[in-house]
Amino acid sequence: MFKNADLLFLQSIPDELSQAIVDSTVSLTSDIYDHVALVEVTTDNQIFILHTLPSTGSIREPYSTFKTRNWAHIDLFRANQKINAPQIIQQAKQLLNQPYNAGYIPGEQGYYCADFIYYAFENNQIFKLIPMNFSDQTTGAVLPYWLDYYSKLALSVPNDQPGLNPNTMLHQQVLHQISRLK
Repeated sequence: MFKNADLLFLQSIPDELSQAIVDSTVSLTSDIYDHVALVEVTTDNQIFILHTLPSTGSIREPYSTFKTRNWAHIDLFRANQKINAPQIIQQAKQLLNQPYNAGYIPGEQGYYCADFIYYAFENNQIFKLIPMNFSDQTTGAVLPYWLDYYSKLALSVPNDQPGLNPNTMLHQQVLHQISRLK
C-alpha cells in the first residue's frame, strides 16, 4: 500500500494549536488537516515516517510508533506526476534532527511540517509557496490565538509571507488520495 515519498495528511485530536491552524487555513470546501508527513519504505519493507513536530523537531520514526500519536484521521496521498522518490527520501533525511520552526517563517532555523515536505521535494518540486494566512477566514482579522502566540515569541505575525500548510498543499491538486488509514 505504501510507496516511497507518499504523504500522510493528518487531522490531530483537537488542541489550541491544531484548531488555530484549521481556523486560519481551511476553506468551506477543504478537508481539515493540520499536519503532513513523508513515508519511507525501506528495501526490507519497513515503514518509516519522516516529519517534524513542536515536541520533537524533525524525526524519522517507525509507522507503528507514528500512528499511535494523537491523530483523529490519517489519509494517504500520492503525487499525480512522476517523482524521484529515492531522491526525496534522501533529501528528507538530510533535514532530520533539526528543531521545529515555531515561527513558521521560511529561512529560519528548523522546519514546520509543510516546510519540511517542501524542502524534501526540493529537487522534485511539485508544491508552490503561497502567502500564509493567520487570519479568520470570514473577517480577515488575525486570530487572537496567533496574536498571542507570536507575542510570546516576540515576533510579528508572518501574514502574507511565502509558505505552505497541509490544506493549501492539497488545493494545488498535485496529489491524489489513496486511502483513509484511520
